[in-house]
Amino acid sequence: MKTIEIPDDVAAALYRTASPGTEAPEMFQILEIGRDNGLVGEADTYLTCIIAMVRGQLVVLYGTSRGGKDFVLETAFKAFPSDYVYEWPNDESPTAPFYNAEEINGYPTQYFGDMAGVQDHQEKILKAFGEGNDADRSVTDISAAEGDEAKMQKLVCPRTTFATFATDNRNFDFNDWPEVRKRSFMIGVDGSKQQTENIIMQKAIEHADDTTRNVDPLTAAKIREYLGAIPAAMFTDHPNNMIVLPASREMAEQKPMPTEFPEARFDFERLMKYTETVTLMNHANRLTIDTDAGKKMLTTPGDVWMAMKIMGENMIISALNLTDEDQAVLRFLKESTGSEERSTIQQGLRADGYNINDRDVARSLKSMRENGYISINDNASGPNSYSLSPFHSVTQVEVGLDYAKIVEACREKVYEKSYVPDVVADFYAETFCTGEGLFQRNPYTGEAVDITEDTELQEVIDGATESAEETFDEPMFGSETSTNDDTADAQAEAKTQGTLAD
Repeated sequence: MKTIEIPDDVAAALYRTASPGTEAPEMFQILEIGRDNGLVGEADTYLTCIIAMVRGQLVVLYGTSRGGKDFVLETAFKAFPSDYVYEWPNDESPTAPFYNAEEINGYPTQYFGDMAGVQDHQEKILKAFGEGNDADRSVTDISAAEGDEAKMQKLVCPRTTFATFATDNRNFDFNDWPEVRKRSFMIGVDGSKQQTENIIMQKAIEHADDTTRNVDPLTAAKIREYLGAIPAAMFTDHPNNMIVLPASREMAEQKPMPTEFPEARFDFERLMKYTETVTLMNHANRLTIDTDAGKKMLTTPGDVWMAMKIMGENMIISALNLTDEDQAVLRFLKESTGSEERSTIQQGLRADGYNINDRDVARSLKSMRENGYISINDNASGPNSYSLSPFHSVTQVEVGLDYAKIVEACREKVYEKSYVPDVVADFYAETFCTGEGLFQRNPYTGEAVDITEDTELQEVIDGATESAEETFDEPMFGSETSTNDDTADAQAEAKTQGTLAD
């Protein structure tokens, strides 16, 4: 945990969201708490859920049955006070939640569990929350005067709603939930063979009583108390208050996400929101000005870096419309010598240690065919087969951010805000845009990193999309002597897929 000493003249111009001396926990410490509670792998998923619990709107975790979705969420819940999350029961009457509305509305985070087990009336509530709306219903108040028994009760849309679903559940189709699917942040959990082996080893360590704690109980309790007291409502329930991201225009100009699919519009906005939430999680060390037009909390370059470090890969892969299963299928098709049937793809991936079933493969093939990544080859006498399409440019992703430019934008733009006193702008520039302010602790390793020199995200994305890029490289779609005209024609054709171009 850390704190920043603020001089008296600067403090006099600020609105304090925490008592002086309050220490803000670092993401690495929060991750270590998760590991103390049995978390294995899934570091980015866990930390994303931690951020989302503060102000995440709608988040859906997916993966195979018994793949760890619930455990990751429950581990994240343990980092917050016990009264922070409301877990919806799966055996209540349709009117029960509305009679209990006052209590439920007091929980900033709500968890509906597996969407396949959600009751009909809960489905309506979840879909309303998915659209960002409240849910209401008329109930009977038996204590009211005659004629006034009926009253409208409202379930207020929480700051964060969590749900999960199993990709191998044949009785559930996520496409039947468009209100949720279109607006949710989708997070896949690791169902690989390696992850299973790591979990088994962790269980062995626990049974051998060889575990060691990374965070002492007193520090963990302080962190839990701090996370529960983050003033999220101040910046969500009051329209005049806002978290200001001075470098947001610079971020947009750098195009940190591929824009070939419209999902990038929503994902970029979500990245902005989550970056602001990282700022909010560090509120004790951030500068807030109480202006005549509301309170303004200033995001730092370190907050931008941290959000991208934790969520950037998932955001970019989401914008590419490529799930883990999609990437595995693309890799398999690249290594094959021709078109392959669905059953062959599944068997090949399972032989390589990938935990994937026929339903996963079918969903992946359908999605990638719609997005132009693969082609279907109709076979009148047997099952259809699949091969790669010449959709090349989409997978060549230049991502990440030039953090030196982000730092410079923050330093310059903070002086352009008329409501930021010069003494505060000077302190902001000196504290967060130079020297030690440029160093952040890696949320996964705890190592200090100069954010202006960090290029790891691009390397991670290169690895995640490498199979997709190589998939469309020569000589897959022609010989080494294929002409440039042939390649240009193929790419031009791919760019007009799904359009009205002749």
